[in-house]
Amino acid sequence: MFRCVLGLVVLIAVFATTYPADAKNKSLKLPMPKEDGRSSAAMVMLKRISQELATIAEMSRKAIVFVSTSKTISMPYGVADPFEFFFGTRRSVPEYKRKHEGLGSGFFIDLKQGYILTNNHVVAEADEITLKLANGEQYDGRVAGRDASTDIAVLEVVDKKFSRKGLRELLLADSSKVVVGELAFALGAPFGLESSLSLGIVSAVGRRDLRITDVSNFIQTDAAINPGNSGGPLLNSSGHVIGLNTAIYTRSGGYNGIGFAVPSNLARRVAEQLVSDGHVQRGYLGVRLQTLDDNLRNSLRLPRKVGGVLVSQVVANSPAAKAGFEPGDVIVAVNNRRLKDSSDLRSTIGLLKPGTKAKVSIYRDGRSKNLFVTIGGYNEQLADSGKRGGAAKKQAHPQLGMSLKPVNDNLRRLYGFESTKGLVVTDIVPNSPAARAGLREGDVLVSVDGKTISSQNSFQNLIKKYKKSSKLPLIRVERQRYFFYISLRM
Repeated sequence: MFRCVLGLVVLIAVFATTYPADAKNKSLKLPMPKEDGRSSAAMVMLKRISQELATIAEMSRKAIVFVSTSKTISMPYGVADPFEFFFGTRRSVPEYKRKHEGLGSGFFIDLKQGYILTNNHVVAEADEITLKLANGEQYDGRVAGRDASTDIAVLEVVDKKFSRKGLRELLLADSSKVVVGELAFALGAPFGLESSLSLGIVSAVGRRDLRITDVSNFIQTDAAINPGNSGGPLLNSSGHVIGLNTAIYTRSGGYNGIGFAVPSNLARRVAEQLVSDGHVQRGYLGVRLQTLDDNLRNSLRLPRKVGGVLVSQVVANSPAAKAGFEPGDVIVAVNNRRLKDSSDLRSTIGLLKPGTKAKVSIYRDGRSKNLFVTIGGYNEQLADSGKRGGAAKKQAHPQLGMSLKPVNDNLRRLYGFESTKGLVVTDIVPNSPAARAGLREGDVLVSVDGKTISSQNSFQNLIKKYKKSSKLPLIRVERQRYFFYISLRM
């Protein structure tokens, strides 16, 4: 009885403390801070910095574009036949269409013409592109040009009379003047959150060999970059673009404080060529390279402080061969710019315009020497040495990026198909229409729109009507006794 009374008293006390009887008569009013004019010089400086950041954010957001894409992919129905694991696919598998959607960012670089800079991986192979502008308007977009080697693409607004009210374009700064430690601002739509701003510094410049792109020279930043930031600008304290946010280093898929941006100088050069030419002209030297180690350095009698890359092979008839390069040469500089490694050389040469003359500094037999070379075009590499380094291969269908040969017994034994008519794919150019359609070496093109392909000429006749059409041919393909269909973009 005593315990019950004590518990009741405690309960009453708790309620009395939590809910006072006169709670309805109480109120709370929090005061606003007052400027007392006694701010220190440091506080004044911080306020000015804060105001400048807000101004940069407000102005830059007017150029940001939210990019959403979709593409239709084919997925197989049903459960796989367990015997196919042992004997291969023995039947045609029905498929259903599934729409895959993606999100990214971009920004206006030419508001008058409606050109937008973004990453290639944001829009690669997209069937539909939708652009949401900073003024809230939404328009269809299309690819003006894209380059997978640098992961850069230029989009344009389809409607040339789109509303430009409240919008602006961003200027590309000289990224060669970017230094470690300077402020950096990343703008974009991380996880679909539009017009998000993050602040950091430039952590490093000239990051190479990251296996992100073929031609690389990245700016590293700790400004927060997450999925959806791709294609957005990396800004300096003047509000000018120093880089194009491209990739993050992460184990979780989210922000880890290490982001990479394509430098604005590279983005400018690629964007200008994509708009004017539709493709990027990439420099080609024609050498095979090998990394130097201490033993090689001693054997080559290199001075201790000399870096560079070792030439292990010179491609016949290449610009390097014509300029007098030899196996065993150590390339140390291009146009007086010192090289760190083979990735540095590839990027340096790749960014030179074909036809330009370059001074290449080398070491040969322990002595320094300069060679003068006329840079070739990257396509000359394929013509000189072939895709696999052998004899040159003539592309039967260069516009589609593949070589084709009529079906014969030798090819049937080599690739293991059963078709007796059609054309066999014997070579595929990376990033070509054929490669993007999923074709591989050894595939057999059997029919177009249900009509059998009997020869090179018949194939040409069957697809020629699609060359100036928005429609796509339906091509039946055999891959080692498994038949499926593709739509080949012309």
